[in-house]
Amino acid sequence: MLMKKRFKTRNKFKDFCFKTIFLIIIVIFSFGLFFKFFYNKIDINIDNKKYLNYLINDSLGNYNIGDITSLTSTEFLLKYSLGIDKADTYVSKEVTSDININEEEIKEPIIYLYNSHQTEEYTTPFLESFNINNTVLIASYILKEYLNDLGLKAIVEENKVADILDKNNWKYGYSYKASRELLESSYQENPTLKYFFDVHRDSSSYQNTVTEIDGKKYARVLFVVGLEHPNYEENLQETEKINAKIKDFNVSLSRGIMKKKGQGVNGIYNQDFSKYTFLLEIGGQYNTIEEINNTLKVLAKVLYDYILEVEDEKEN
Repeated sequence: MLMKKRFKTRNKFKDFCFKTIFLIIIVIFSFGLFFKFFYNKIDINIDNKKYLNYLINDSLGNYNIGDITSLTSTEFLLKYSLGIDKADTYVSKEVTSDININEEEIKEPIIYLYNSHQTEEYTTPFLESFNINNTVLIASYILKEYLNDLGLKAIVEENKVADILDKNNWKYGYSYKASRELLESSYQENPTLKYFFDVHRDSSSYQNTVTEIDGKKYARVLFVVGLEHPNYEENLQETEKINAKIKDFNVSLSRGIMKKKGQGVNGIYNQDFSKYTFLLEIGGQYNTIEEINNTLKVLAKVLYDYILEVEDEKEN
């Protein structure tokens, strides 16, 4: 009797397990059919912008600023990497058909963009989700894209000024001396370079570094000219030409030209290298990348017009 009871108990347990497993299979199968039916019936709208931003946010966890050099699309750079929602990258649409810069010069770089103070930062409301520092180096890359769109080939200095300082055991105050090494090295590697722009940002208040034009905010531009080298007057003259073109767009976009000499300042800023060496303060520490972008788009067209005139004068 005891054996029969044990046998019946085992059979009941097996039946229970079998029924439970069978029921689970039925539930899973039914759920699959139910899901498939309603999935095909419901029109699902995917927000592409959110999806792309999610993917980029996930993939840029260990972002390296050097990787940005592989990007050839300004649209991707601004919209999906820097968070600017609307990025009209077709600057060339605004350019007239009077492009007559020598085609051989377009094939080789003629513009060198560098940053003696590479770590100078702007405000970062758009980049909090990304591991990207919103610095003047980023501004240089954006400006490069716009210049390239206009047919003016530009390169950005990718080597770190900090490495030159460390190598020579120099303090931060020797940044211009360090960037001079990079400038000369780049010129040796690219002898077609003619125009050299040292991009900075100011530390002034937001009120001083922003202007609104037709409902759009721009970062204002300040030029700095060192007076402590023999040929500063030539550099000042060329700077005045660029500044005048910025004012032609809108006088409020320019903060003018600051002339520097004396104790406590560099006084040269590598402008003894060439009369076409310029120092620009684009916006300040409180400007957003969108305001910087708006200004860089204008600045690219200004530099295009300026370089076009210079090249025409050389030919005539």
